Amino acid sequence: MNLKLVQLFIVLEGISFCIAPKCAGLAQFKLSWPTPNPAFVSGQGFHAFLQKTGPDKDFSSGAFGCVRNNGYKFHEGIDLYPIKREKNGNPSDSIFSAMAGTVAYINHKSSESSYGKYLVLEHPDHSPSLYSLYAHLDNLRDDLRVGSKVDVAEVLGKMGNSSSFRIPQSRAHLHFEIGFRLSQEFDTWYNRKSFKTPNKHGNYNGFNLVGINPLPFFKYYQSGKMHTPNDFIKQLPEIVKLRVSSNLPPGILKINPSLCTTGIIDKGTQSWICSFGPYGIPLSFTPSIEQRSDKLEIISFNKKHQTGNCRKLVEKKGNSLLPSEQLLSYLEILFIK
Repeated sequence: MNLKLVQLFIVLEGISFCIAPKCAGLAQFKLSWPTPNPAFVSGQGFHAFLQKTGPDKDFSSGAFGCVRNNGYKFHEGIDLYPIKREKNGNPSDSIFSAMAGTVAYINHKSSESSYGKYLVLEHPDHSPSLYSLYAHLDNLRDDLRVGSKVDVAEVLGKMGNSSSFRIPQSRAHLHFEIGFRLSQEFDTWYNRKSFKTPNKHGNYNGFNLVGINPLPFFKYYQSGKMHTPNDFIKQLPEIVKLRVSSNLPPGILKINPSLCTTGIIDKGTQSWICSFGPYGIPLSFTPSIEQRSDKLEIISFNKKHQTGNCRKLVEKKGNSLLPSEQLLSYLEILFIK
């Protein structure tokens, strides 16, 4: 199958998720699977598209969530294996943009990130604005630059096994993420911490990126219910709601003003009601004129939906519910002063 046919196949599969009249009005939002493997689109299981972390591991180790180290290590995206290889064993699969967007960041030096050679797209034309990330690439398209516009299902590069750590050729894959970027002032937070290495990736450091699970996202699109990504975000369960005392808006609202429930930030704002979904996905922010002495106050917590042994948002100490270290880091980044 030549490259043009592969692109056509992916785009057509994306569009075929929504067939009129069931999906009337949804055509402006198009979503593409990021590799030429048709297995997910055709309804096959993990074994047909996810790259597991080792020969004795389950295919779910390539999925999103608490799937590593017996459930205690979080995986921010999904790992997708190649369907074709060259004679030397390297994968030959092209990588495609999941949505129309703009190139926001490119890292060409595999030794400088566990993502290896990677590219980040921003998708500001969709509500809410998301990023998508394509990692462990063998190479990127020569003409791509920061600021380049790309269409849905456009070739970005080729699958590989680049990384600052060794990924065997046999386990070459695409690490793919979709999610939110928390702040435009991430360096300020990073430089206040005692990290041993400088931040080489600016606002596109993994600490500043919070992923959603791509597979339910694609399935929701496949169901014909997604007019914009916000339709998916709105149906996610709220894990924790808390009040943060701050007269400054969270930085994410500069990137994603649609996450502010009121649309307008009152000058008398003294605190923010912040809502987070699974694994820390920011769902909404509501300004309040109410002033509290406590810097942080948990308003509600849905224990039922706090899943897994990693990336917990709330911890119980005695009779008290407290924000986890992970959630505190997110809040620090969101409310950088």
